[in-house]
Formats: sequence, structure tokens, C-alpha cells
Amino acid sequence: MKPGAKGDTADRSLRAARLALNAFVIVGAALPLYILAKQAVTPELETFAWPPHWTPHHLTLAHFISVFAVNELRSAVLRSLGVAAVSAAIATLLGAMLAHAVARSSLAQRVGFSTVSGIRLLPMIAVAIPLGIILATFGIYDSPTGIGLAIVHAAIAIPTAALTLYAAFVAIPLEIEEAAWIDGASPLRIFLTIDLPMARGAIATALILCFILSWDEFGFALLVQQTNRTLPPLLYYYTVFGNVGPASALALLMMVPAICVVVALGPSLRGALTAGSSR
Repeated sequence: MKPGAKGDTADRSLRAARLALNAFVIVGAALPLYILAKQAVTPELETFAWPPHWTPHHLTLAHFISVFAVNELRSAVLRSLGVAAVSAAIATLLGAMLAHAVARSSLAQRVGFSTVSGIRLLPMIAVAIPLGIILATFGIYDSPTGIGLAIVHAAIAIPTAALTLYAAFVAIPLEIEEAAWIDGASPLRIFLTIDLPMARGAIATALILCFILSWDEFGFALLVQQTNRTLPPLLYYYTVFGNVGPASALALLMMVPAICVVVALGPSLRGALTAGSSR
């Protein structure tokens, strides 16, 4: 065997193992989506057929038509979009403030994340009743606009936004802030005009994560919006009553806004990461 041949064989084996692992991950992620899409465009007789039909035998749009025929769908879509957008914006802004404070203060670092994250450890059912009383007191419980749910989702998402933004603020050199402070800039101006633009990639990521967290959240959406529902509880009721086809169609529709948000913020995210790597 020539020198280096053994090393080449090991490299090929390693590459083959990586390709196999990547293929396994891709198939594992794509298979549920394929089954979901198949159930959405085929009659339910094929969904429950035995042996299973892995390829569609008949195609139909009846499930999508039945979903769009529900009067509640349009209001649920608009309500979900509004709640997710508002909660993502609030959580990202407050999370950025928290992350910046933690990145610049050792005391805040010891207290901040542990306090905010510790609140998330409370069982949802334990805070549901007092939360409902508070929201009802302010007249925003089960609001048609979903503002109460947006506030709840923002509170849930703040730790996610703060953890996402923390590393970005730590990476910003203190010398830049000190130079701006010497030139007369206030802390607020430094934060708005220096720190936030330099962390725009992480901000885009935080917005995406917070939006998707609110868009998919089910527990508080079911408890806070009992009649003026968002999409996750509506999907839940479809599933509970055994409407597999319409539930699959609605699940596919729910993926569209999340994908659009990722695609829309993707260029900003990639551009910020490229700019950050060149500094």
C-alpha cells in the first residue's frame, strides 16, 4: 500500500459517514412533511388505508376548500399574524435591552438571565388563572385583536431573544462605545445608533425565532383566546374531531407565513454575518 493510501481511505470513509448522516437527517425531517402534504391533497380513505399508500393515488383539493369555507379561518389567520408580529417586535426590543445590559454588567449577568429564564420554568397551568384574571382586569382577555395573547407571547419569547442577542453584543468592542461616549453621545444614542446596527444579524435571527415561537404556541393561545382563536387552537380542534385531511391542509397553510418571514429576513441575516466576519 502506498504511503498516504490508508489516510485517503479513512478520509473517504469519514466523508461517506457524514453523507449518510446528512441523508438520514434530511430524510427524517422531510418524511413527516411529505406525509403531511400527502394527507392534505388525498382523500381520507387513502390516509387510513392498509397497507399504507406512500404515493398519492388520487388528488383532491377538497380539504383546502373545506378549510377556507370555515368563516373563522380568515379572522384566525389575521389574528395569528398580528399576535406573532407584535409579540416578536416587543420581545426582540426588550430582549435586546436585556442582552445589552447583561453583556455590559457582571451583576446583570448573574441576575438577569437566571431571573427571566426561571420564570419560564413555572408550569403553564400554575400561571394561567392569575394571568387570566390580570388580562380580564385590563379588558384584554380573549380580545378580538389578540393583544393580551401578544403580551403573553412577548414575555415568553424575551429569554429566547436575549440569549440570541447576547453573543452579538459581547462581540462589539467596548472601545467603539467609549469613543462615542467621549464624543458626547448618550447611552441611549449609542445603543440605538451603534449597538443595534452592529447586531442586526442577531436581531433578524431573534425576530424569526420569536415570530415562529408565537405563531406555533398552543397552550396560552388556547387558554387566553377561548373564542377569538388563533390558528394553533383551530388546528387542535380539527385534529381532536378526527378531521385529518383538513387538519393537514391547515398545517400546511400555517407553514407559509413562517417560511415567508425566514425568506424575507434571510438576506439581512446573511449580509450581517458576512459583514461581521470581515471586521
